[in-house]
Amino acid sequence: MKHTEFGLGSVSKTSNTASNEEGSMQHGAVKYGAKFLRSGLATVAALVLVSTLISTLSACGSGAVGAPPDTTPAASTPLAVSPPTADLFPDVPATFTITGGKPGYSAFSSNSVVLPVTATLPGATFTVIPGPVTAETAVDITVRDSLNASAGAKATVKPATLNNQITFTPFAPTATGCGTNAICSGGDAQVVVRAALNGVVLRNRPIRFDVFQGSFQFVTPGSGAPAPTLIVNTDDQGEATARLRVNAGVPTQVATLQTTDVTSGLARRYNFNVVQQTDGKGILSVLPSGGVTIKGGKGTTGLNNGNGDCANGIPVDFYIYGGSAPYTASSPLTSVAVVLQNGVIVPQSSVATNGGSFRALVQGCGKVAFIVTDATGRTIETAMLEVQQGDKADAAVVPALVVSPSSTELNCGQSGNTSLAGAGNFSAAITSVINPGTFVITGPASGALPNTLTVTRVLSSGQITTPTAPGTKFIVNINVTSGSTISPFSVTVPSNCP
Repeated sequence: MKHTEFGLGSVSKTSNTASNEEGSMQHGAVKYGAKFLRSGLATVAALVLVSTLISTLSACGSGAVGAPPDTTPAASTPLAVSPPTADLFPDVPATFTITGGKPGYSAFSSNSVVLPVTATLPGATFTVIPGPVTAETAVDITVRDSLNASAGAKATVKPATLNNQITFTPFAPTATGCGTNAICSGGDAQVVVRAALNGVVLRNRPIRFDVFQGSFQFVTPGSGAPAPTLIVNTDDQGEATARLRVNAGVPTQVATLQTTDVTSGLARRYNFNVVQQTDGKGILSVLPSGGVTIKGGKGTTGLNNGNGDCANGIPVDFYIYGGSAPYTASSPLTSVAVVLQNGVIVPQSSVATNGGSFRALVQGCGKVAFIVTDATGRTIETAMLEVQQGDKADAAVVPALVVSPSSTELNCGQSGNTSLAGAGNFSAAITSVINPGTFVITGPASGALPNTLTVTRVLSSGQITTPTAPGTKFIVNINVTSGSTISPFSVTVPSNCP
């Protein structure tokens, strides 16, 4: 009899003796069939064993060649769309985010008229902009990945109840003058929005006003308290009105307010400019509004070169109106004037009420405008206070030179006098041409005024001038000078003496 043996990875066949092979006819068909059956079962078992061992060796890295790996991509996490549900409004963009699945996404809308969606997506987000609707409309959004897995989101497109037409009105005078669509810092503005559905005014509809961005607050009706959020119901015209305020000193910036229809959730945003403004002109006023001039006293002759005086210690009161009390007042030039508080010199004087006053005290000559600031930080300068130096003292009145008498007559050997009145000094000189020694000034020819001038016709001096006839009279002229004043003195004498 012969049989088959299977080794690991091979098959061998061994022959038995011929006596075992004989007699197959003697056992008959039954015996032969049993032998065949046993041989077949052994073959099948060996094949199964070999296949199992080969697979084991391949997994262990034995180097045996196995089947190629499965390259079909698999998703790491389930495909999903966020948000899974959303309320959308016409013309208001909304963004959806895809997570999980295998990149290479596409999106589809069940109603592309109301909610168009880009089919092939470049990334993991997509934005939709709904079209107009007259009633709430449900739309299914389906997203597929590269493995054809799908996920969905449900959107409800609601009719618009608020449009982008917001009325923004700054209040004069504090908020105006800073440009179009702008509010000055330190001012208030009114904001009005209108709610309507398909052209029908929505009355008593709650509208929420929010500070979305910027340094401003809404003013609470009644209390006037500042608030970042305010809910106002619409009136019979479908309008909701709110007041906003920007504090003084807020720097220039772009601010954004948001209005939301509380019922539908539709939100709209409005941008406006805040412009820093600290100028109080047109808001604050100070009286007196015209310049104030204070003049010092006139100088004194002989003192300080006759210069006039600078005023000192004179009080001046200023009254403040407008803006927001309390106020402060200060002097930028304390050498000219200072401010007082209860009679004491202070750096800043406080004024508690509208119409109140502060007192300035003059310190010296010069000009100064005081700085007034209200509670919101707005400032204004007062009218100019000018302190002038007094007039220079009048020039000293110098008595005029007076020669009295201004003439006289002498005989030979006689002397005569004339009085000199005035101030300062004088000098006297004979101006007539005469023979020397015939007529002389005997005292004094110069000196301080007042004084007395003495002259003499010298006896036996001969002719006073040549030639002269006997018995002739001659007039001798003498000039008396004091400063710029010259006064003449004339003396009539005989021409000849003996």
